[in-house]
Amino acid sequence: MNDSGHKICAIVAVGDNFEIGYNGDLIWHIKEDLKRFKSLTMGHPVIMGRKTRESLPKALPGRTNIVITRNPDYESPDSVIAHSLDEAIGIAKKSEGSDIIFIIGGGQIYEEAFPVLDNLEITHIHEIPENVDTYFPEISADDWILTERSDVFETAKGLNYDFESYVRVK
Repeated sequence: MNDSGHKICAIVAVGDNFEIGYNGDLIWHIKEDLKRFKSLTMGHPVIMGRKTRESLPKALPGRTNIVITRNPDYESPDSVIAHSLDEAIGIAKKSEGSDIIFIIGGGQIYEEAFPVLDNLEITHIHEIPENVDTYFPEISADDWILTERSDVFETAKGLNYDFESYVRVK
């Protein structure tokens, strides 16, 4: 936990080579991953980039949705707008459920937030997808400790995945 009493956590689904997206969308849509995402983030602020917000049909209910954009005129119903990661984190720290602040994407936001993250909640999909243009930063054993790994599950379509939790080495 950082010095302010708030944990900053990235939550993401990644492939074997840290793939996360293609053409502005998720590569995988695994029901159990989405359920886990909802249960972990519910009641906590979520920080996302503009493209991630626009990929959602509406703001995520039960969470303060904070959208980072450079566009000073950008508006998003049911979301709070920030113009930098620092501003977004400042807003999140004053929001309900701020003991854990979730970074939920996309690739650019994960990259920028990576140095300030305390925890990672990863859905590791055991696949290397063909079509990919967005990646999550590599998780180095020098910087991160794996604290929990679920069993390997299989989707109806034969996709194998597990859930992993990491804590930053202090």
